Amino acid sequence: MRSFLLTTLALPSVFAKAQDAYDYLIVGGGTCGLVLANRLTESPNVTVAVIEAGDSVKDSYNVTQIENYFVNLGTSIDWAYPSVPQEYTDGKVLTFNAGKALGGTSTINGATYVRASRAQIDAWEDLGNEGWNWDSLWPYYLKSEHFQPPTPDLVAKGAEYEASAHGTGGHVGVGWSNYTMGGNAHSVINQTYQNLGIPYNRDQSTGDLHGFSVFPSTIDSKLEIRSDAARSYWYSIESRPNLHLFTNTLAEKIQWSALKPQPKTSKLAASGVQVRPISGGDSRTITARKEVILSAGSHKSPGMLERSGFGNPNILSKMGIPLKYNLPAVGDGLQDQPNVVILANASTNWTGYTPYVTYPTASDLFGANTSNVARHVSDQIPAYAATIASKSNNATTADVVQKQLRIQVDLIFNKSIPVGEILTVPSETQILAAFWLLLPFSRGSTHISSTNTSDAPLISPNFFMLDWDAIGQTAIANLVRRAFHTGPLGEYTGADITPNTTVVPNGAGVEQWLPYFKQSYTPNNHPVSTCAMMSHELGGVVDPELVVYGTQNVRVVDASVLPFQINGHLTSTLYAVAERASDLIKESA
Repeated sequence: MRSFLLTTLALPSVFAKAQDAYDYLIVGGGTCGLVLANRLTESPNVTVAVIEAGDSVKDSYNVTQIENYFVNLGTSIDWAYPSVPQEYTDGKVLTFNAGKALGGTSTINGATYVRASRAQIDAWEDLGNEGWNWDSLWPYYLKSEHFQPPTPDLVAKGAEYEASAHGTGGHVGVGWSNYTMGGNAHSVINQTYQNLGIPYNRDQSTGDLHGFSVFPSTIDSKLEIRSDAARSYWYSIESRPNLHLFTNTLAEKIQWSALKPQPKTSKLAASGVQVRPISGGDSRTITARKEVILSAGSHKSPGMLERSGFGNPNILSKMGIPLKYNLPAVGDGLQDQPNVVILANASTNWTGYTPYVTYPTASDLFGANTSNVARHVSDQIPAYAATIASKSNNATTADVVQKQLRIQVDLIFNKSIPVGEILTVPSETQILAAFWLLLPFSRGSTHISSTNTSDAPLISPNFFMLDWDAIGQTAIANLVRRAFHTGPLGEYTGADITPNTTVVPNGAGVEQWLPYFKQSYTPNNHPVSTCAMMSHELGGVVDPELVVYGTQNVRVVDASVLPFQINGHLTSTLYAVAERASDLIKESA
């Protein structure tokens, strides 16, 4: 077998060979898919094909330079999915960015490397995911990481770390940009938040995110280029003779074995994946000898299952898709975070890249009122759950949602994990803060809009469906306002620009902040839970082995399996999940 990279011009010859069989078919050459491709083909006796809708962007300057990532949004390497009009924010239509290139969203994201909280990962086991906890995932955080300690110049700019929290033998470059902002910017912001009662945290990779930090990025610090999934896991091994890549190729649906299910099981076996060129043309089937693995992301993997007959019968029947297995949670339970920006005038001499993040807890946000807020939120759980269930098209029940929400309430108010994130971005004339509630309770969905793979999914995150989301976001906004006008940062800032205090006065409540949130928020593009790893009884789509319920040999390995939203940023945890998934697959072979 010979290795080949596919281009648009090569597609006809590819489909002439499309009936070839591979041990594993990976749908999606993104953040998780390329980890799997690399690890599974470490054995020369295992063959893998990766099916990717995009192309290589290895030499794209706008991809390699992390400070340019905004330039890629809305381009040919961004799926830029539109949402449906949002019921709870006056019909607003959102855009969900996701990478459409080899390397997936790791090629166009902000490259932030921040892990989740220890207690949050431990809570995965409470949802029926035996063996998934911080201690089991920790070795894979380290395995994936190629940590690059900061130079003395970067240390002077605020870069610090705990050596025991990092791995040095992995594939993903983690470090700090040499263009990190100089001067006293980091110490000014740090001292300001300390004056507001929020501690300094020298390294959030330990599983404790609380406080202000100067975070690292997924970057090769020596070359000053992005360390995306393709650069980390693919380019060095793309010539392996047991590894094939189909680029510019759409995966349409899973094909099922014509044979009856194995004795003593009613589970279906996948026999391959139907694909076609993204530019058009006839469909073909690529055969899978062992497994089909979906790594197409939170908005694409559910659609692959739905078009293949796995999902909510209420949705599939409308599309004329024969039901293979009743799995109503497919595409349901979508969780993301609402990103809001506040601006103030400033006068500084600060320039450069700004890796400044603050993670406040509920007590940081609500102070002496924390117990009252906790009581209100706890009392509202039955009503929250009923609202979520009523919008789920019978995909879940209020009792099931209550269990999920109570775990999150415990994490927020009893285990005191951070509940907000604030990115502070100073410049010479302005200071910007982008912030979001890390753990909103609102749930939405993403489902196919038709049987045509080219049609965008129907995405509805239902931001601000529940009052906790607005309560939490308001508390973070008021903390940012206080930081802007507390010393020493306050010595550099002038009047608030957006929103000004005439529109939203200092110390404003939910009623005054919510109109601004509704008008200005964007999705944070951290979508999770649309193929959630949970027990079947709790509405899971995959089991702890990441195998889809009702199948013998279909797995999902991407952000869609995370059972609920995490704090930190997704990339670091997804690399760890994919590394662990690779071992699970090898062990089951």
